[in-house]
Order: sequence, then C-alpha cells, then structure tokens
Amino acid sequence: MVREVSVGLSTPPRSIPPKYFYDAAGSRLFDAICELPEYYLTRSERGLLEQYADRIIGRTGVRSLVELGSGMARKTGPLARALCDRFPAPVYVPFDIAPEAIDASARSLLAAHPTLRVCGVVGDFARDLGRLGAHAATLDGPRLFAFLGSTIGNFDDRAAPALLRSIAQMMTEGDRFLLGMDLVKDVRVLHAAYNDAQGVTAAFNKNVLRVLARELDGDIDDRSFEHLAFYDEALQRIEMHLVSMRAQTMTLRAADVRIELATGERIMTEISRKFTRSTADEMLSRGDMRMVEWIPGDSGMFALCVARRA
Repeated sequence: MVREVSVGLSTPPRSIPPKYFYDAAGSRLFDAICELPEYYLTRSERGLLEQYADRIIGRTGVRSLVELGSGMARKTGPLARALCDRFPAPVYVPFDIAPEAIDASARSLLAAHPTLRVCGVVGDFARDLGRLGAHAATLDGPRLFAFLGSTIGNFDDRAAPALLRSIAQMMTEGDRFLLGMDLVKDVRVLHAAYNDAQGVTAAFNKNVLRVLARELDGDIDDRSFEHLAFYDEALQRIEMHLVSMRAQTMTLRAADVRIELATGERIMTEISRKFTRSTADEMLSRGDMRMVEWIPGDSGMFALCVARRA
C-alpha cells in the first residue's frame, strides 16, 4: 500500500488504486450503490445470471466455481444454485481483497445453499493470484472461473489483457471463464449511474481518503474534495476523480508523502471501461482466451461472455 499510494500520488496524473475503496465502510457503501435506481449494472447482470446460470453450468459441465473480485457475491447465487442442483457438495472459492466481504457473502450463500462448500482466499490481483491458483488446483475439474460486476473495466487497455493471461495460465482445457461486461450505451444513462441523486457514489469515492488517512497516518480533509465522474467517449470509459476544492497539503506520514494540491487539481480514483462485442473479443484474444459464447441482455445494457483458454 505504501509503495502503490506513494507512486500514484507523486506521479502525475495523480491517482489512487481503486482497490483501497473497499474497507468495511467502503464495502457497505458499494453495497448501497448496487441498490440505487440509477445503478443498473448489478440488476442487469443479476437478471442475466438468473436467466442463464443453469444453461452456463449445464453446457460447460463445470463442477466448481472460482470467483475473482467476489465482493459481497451479490450475483453468485444463481451460479451456486445451478451447481448445487447438479452436484452433492460443489466448491465455491471467492477471492477478494476484503475479508469482511468474503465472510458476509459466505454466510449468506451457505444459508441459501447448505450443501455448498466455501473456501475463501483474501488477496489482490497484483500479488496473490498464485495463491488463488494453488487453491484452484485442488478442486475437481472442470472449473468455472468467474469475473463479474464488470470489474474488468477497472483495468486499462494494457492491464486487462495481462490479468486475463494470468487467469488463463491457471486454466485447463476443460475449464471455462465467465466474464461480466458493461456495454457502451447512452451517455446520459452512464452519467447518472456514477452521479446518483442521493450522493452515495460521492461518499464512496471520498471514503478512500479516510482509508488512506487511517492506514497511512495521514492528514486529509475529505470535506475539501469533490466527487467528479464523467464518460470519456474516445476511450469508452467512465473516469472517477476527487477534485481539490482549494489549495491544500496532503500528508501521509507512513508513506513519506507530502504533496501540494492546487485548486481544481484532480486525483483519479477509478476507471470503468465499457465494451462492445468486438472490443471484448479483442481483449480476450490479447489475454490468451477465446470467446465461446456471447450473452447480451435484451436491453443492450450488459453482457455475459463465456471463454476458454486459447
């Protein structure tokens, strides 16, 4: 954290890795975001999974589920149910940076599916995929690796294929990869999803400043920052920033960071790329995977994609 935050804040354009949103408070705020009327992503993906999970599990023949960036596993239920309907004690491996989220989601899923076995792995994509791979290797195959919530959109054009290649290296010929992707759509719909009327997304964005202050012994006045989110049509992505509303000094003693921010200066906290079938296919190809099935929603809001190792 010291290294990543120090580099991100000291190197223009300034940034904070989005994984640090998700302390206990950040996870609760994101859970609230997923229920907002403007935030269509979770509902759209959940609807697709409810409609197609049984078909996906049946066609792929997988016997276990490995979910990357599982969070609160809001959309995992249909996949867990389809597995439990076919096998006596299927295994679910959630992988996430927030242990509280893994614990809460495991309790919820086990209450609904008592025959499910859950083995959580705490870690982040940058350092701990090897540990996840070691857990996945103990499972009876074939396995379904799932990356839902359009989290792949948080990785830029270079990082996303690199992550997919790392996942592909864990997969065997019989394994399958399930990817959830938000699609390019009306800019007004995208803007509303990241600028909700209740200000929950703004609170979620600012919470990362509290995380840094707490974890890195910092002096940060989060009231002096404003939430900014907009869609960049050329890059086909939402960008989220924190904007300094006055000239101020940000100090993080544990990271040896002391930076001067000008009025209006931005710190990028997240990107969220939006896809078409062609850009999804290109990303998978660069990530050493091959698309097997494309499952778009009727509304054109969201899509699921099933892929295999190339």
